[in-house]
Amino acid sequence: MSLALECQAHSFKLFDHLNRYFIPMTQTQDSQLQDTCIQSQGHGAVQLIGCSQDIALWIWENLVPSSGKADTLQGEVLRAIELLAWEAQNNGNLNWDREFDTLIDFLREVFTSSESVIAATMSEEAKLSAAEDLHRLSHFLLPTELDSRVYIEELPYVKEDLYDRLTEHLIDYCRQAPQFIELKYELIK
Repeated sequence: MSLALECQAHSFKLFDHLNRYFIPMTQTQDSQLQDTCIQSQGHGAVQLIGCSQDIALWIWENLVPSSGKADTLQGEVLRAIELLAWEAQNNGNLNWDREFDTLIDFLREVFTSSESVIAATMSEEAKLSAAEDLHRLSHFLLPTELDSRVYIEELPYVKEDLYDRLTEHLIDYCRQAPQFIELKYELIK
């Protein structure tokens, strides 16, 4: 089997994995954690074998928990991207609430902030692309707000390309710095 076909097979495997094992974090679980976290160098590294889809699948299977937030920056970034994709593609953003805005803010910080380790490895063009993609994801009309003048660019974004670009920014970072970045959440007392 060619590498391209293997990558395509792995991307189908990731999609099937998401469909079978996706368990969204409840508001109660999320409210037990503060939105801010502490980053530290972790032990271990992202496995960089295969194409981008293989690496994303490895991150999903090894760094993204079945529920709740991930313990590593790499896992949490992929979890956030996939939660946004899942909500748009499967629910038309009908469940969009403050928690999804928080995911957008988190990804905006990761991909565009001058203090982010991931953004530090990105070109200005890539940062701008990520910012535009995140803007598009967060600006839409809900199906309940539709009327006859609605244009396709006003609907929730459901195509794969935007989510794939965001994931590719993460994979590019992992190729440059594969070491885990641990996230430690402080419990709210």
